[in-house]
Amino acid sequence: MKKLLSTLLFLFVITLLSLSAQNRIYPPTLLEPENGDDGQMPDVVLSWAAVGGSGGIVEYEVQLDTNASFPTSQPFPAQDLTGLQMSQLMFGEEYFWRVRSIEGTEMSDWSEVFSFIIFETVTLKTPANNAEKQPPNVQLKCKDRVGSTIITGIDVFEFQADTSENFTSPLLYEGSSETFVTNASYLHFGETYFWRARVSHAADACDWSDTRIFSVISRDTLEDPANNATDMGLENVLTWGGISGVVDYTIEIADNDAFTNAFSLIVEEAEYTTDGLMTFGQEYFWRVRANHATDTSDWTYPFNFTTTSTVHLSSPEDGEMNTTINPLLEWDMVTGVDNFQVQYNNTPNFEEPCCNELIPGADNFFQVVYILDYNTTVYWRARAMKDLDTTSWSDVWEFTTRPIDFGIEESSFGADNISIYPNPSHGKLFIDIAGDENAEVNVYIMDLLGHVHVQQEMMFGMGNTSNTLDLSKLANGLYIIKLNRGDQSYSHKITIHK
Repeated sequence: MKKLLSTLLFLFVITLLSLSAQNRIYPPTLLEPENGDDGQMPDVVLSWAAVGGSGGIVEYEVQLDTNASFPTSQPFPAQDLTGLQMSQLMFGEEYFWRVRSIEGTEMSDWSEVFSFIIFETVTLKTPANNAEKQPPNVQLKCKDRVGSTIITGIDVFEFQADTSENFTSPLLYEGSSETFVTNASYLHFGETYFWRARVSHAADACDWSDTRIFSVISRDTLEDPANNATDMGLENVLTWGGISGVVDYTIEIADNDAFTNAFSLIVEEAEYTTDGLMTFGQEYFWRVRANHATDTSDWTYPFNFTTTSTVHLSSPEDGEMNTTINPLLEWDMVTGVDNFQVQYNNTPNFEEPCCNELIPGADNFFQVVYILDYNTTVYWRARAMKDLDTTSWSDVWEFTTRPIDFGIEESSFGADNISIYPNPSHGKLFIDIAGDENAEVNVYIMDLLGHVHVQQEMMFGMGNTSNTLDLSKLANGLYIIKLNRGDQSYSHKITIHK
């Protein structure tokens, strides 16, 4: 009997132990980072699969250590989440981690041990190795990721650039940025620099990247006017490439290639306008250098240009026939002059020209106001003036006005059928043109020097023989009104008195 009772008691204990073993909580399965993963971030997130319990709250305890035996593991409070973000892990270090489950008083075994490695350094991006002609504020950029993973968990990107490979010279540039890019400042012109980058957080800094080399531009490049340009005006815009990261430029202009007694000026933009410096028919040399707080570039290779010594006529063309009897005389513009002087005559001798006018330097034309004779050869020339300096006279050109029987009936467009009133005008002028056919008429109001102040197109014809011209903005004085219809022209003096 006793033997039977002992056997039953033994079976009961075995059953209890078996039931207890079946209710025990299991260790979680680790997910990420995968075992042996390299290139992880200092703020890597450890994650694992959730464990089903017996109805209570399941919590997880995490251990992290640089030793697989976890002798000095960093303690983390138990939590019911299935992930835990790290912070400020050490660069280039291999870490081991494991997790166990807790439900009430039940605690699982530790999970399998996984390991991962924090990335060691960053990779440079631009400028490329051995890049040349970089500006003194060259943009230094490293890659923002390790492999395909964006860099996180760091405080700053750090950059160094130096003329010494050991980064120990007095020209060492050091910069930091919250992003993967920064601009250097005041690097020295023509120098070769070594550069590198790294990242850091409060507890550690990664290794410096591999070193690259670039060189800083030594001098700028002149652009316009082109070297050896000729027939330049007196006011010319000199331009050059420009270099970013500089404070200003020094420009020198001289009448000799040694730049003896050169005119020198400091400008902030990559251009300069030569207003008031030039004389006619002179060769000039110019060069530029860049400046910033700690260095000055080499001078550019010099360019030269020559200012014009004369004026070049353009219209009417030399030898032109059948020219209108009130032509517009035109020539190529010469910049920076005070006036143009234009003369025309019935002979190529200009001792007593029919016309001798001064035209403002902003205009490269002269409107012949007084009607020329028909079928007459007219000779004309022009020159430019600046203070007491003048160009030589242009070549003398000639044109011949059209004959009176050119096919136009002059009486159809003249004083007999044109009325202009009132004269004097108080600011409003009426123009009447009698006729049976519609026609477009160009109306010009000019001063006695031929400068056009008003230009307007008007339609005249049946049912519209009158138009009004507003002259209220013109100053009081004597003017010429000129009407053009095709090749027909009519001029009349008017007075404005408001």
